[in-house]
Amino acid sequence: MATHDQMAAAFDAALAGGDPDGFVAILAPGAIVWHNHDRKEVDARENMAAIGMLSQLVDNLKNEQVLLSPTDTGFVLQFVVRGTVRSSGKDFEMQNCVVATTTDDGLISRIDEYVDPTVGAQLA
Repeated sequence: MATHDQMAAAFDAALAGGDPDGFVAILAPGAIVWHNHDRKEVDARENMAAIGMLSQLVDNLKNEQVLLSPTDTGFVLQFVVRGTVRSSGKDFEMQNCVVATTTDDGLISRIDEYVDPTVGAQLA
């Protein structure tokens, strides 16, 4: 069973482009991600493709964990992703918060993801 710290570390590694497979390994079968920007639920494994695209647009991705707090049903992770926009050389900063629901055996079954709405403008 993965701890909340291990789950957060796997999420961080996946976002930084280091280990998407490690994150997929802690997803429960049928896990979903809900996004605040489009209010849609998507398959969590398919969502990893979109996360991987960020590392193609932004160099030197680093995650700064702001808050990791266990809840009765999982955990809340607040973090900042920083890097350099490849096309412009400008600084990149994305504020995020995820509310994760976990199963009894320690896998993530749902992520409600609140993404910084300025991300698209920073990449232009």
